[in-house]
Amino acid sequence: MQKKKHVGLIFVLFVIIFSGCTQENEDDSRYINQNYGFEIIPPVDWIINENTIDLVKFFCPDENVYQINLAVKEPIMSNETLGSLSQQLIELYSESFFKNFTLISNNQRTINGLSAYELVYSEGQQPYMLQHKQVLFKKDNRVFSVTYISLVNTYDTYISVVDQSINSFRII
Repeated sequence: MQKKKHVGLIFVLFVIIFSGCTQENEDDSRYINQNYGFEIIPPVDWIINENTIDLVKFFCPDENVYQINLAVKEPIMSNETLGSLSQQLIELYSESFFKNFTLISNNQRTINGLSAYELVYSEGQQPYMLQHKQVLFKKDNRVFSVTYISLVNTYDTYISVVDQSINSFRII
């Protein structure tokens, strides 16, 4: 009887811990930054932190060794194309910025009417091999970077809610 009680308690805790990381996004939880002119709907129950080197970072409440996050970086001004900027990033990352950099994919996209460019890559060393999804958005020469970072082995677990957030990004 005691063993069944512990198994049930462990299951309930597992559901509580992981439910915040897998729920769908809701419109009423829209994050708006008027100073920099953007909005995004973060994954439900992810923790908002505005005290980082990024403009804002949303952390998955899951207690992992590596803190899974989605970050919006301060925009840069550039008249270069997103394709050119992404090629510069790939060169920087592969030549000097990351150890064991591997480009997985790079694609031009349109999200909410905005020109966007998506890079997916991995980097790091065991046991901390990381996978990134970085999407560059451009409007009126302002370029924003929205980046999801996770351990390689947990990347697919959260990508659907992260994609929903990235697809909700708007420059206002």
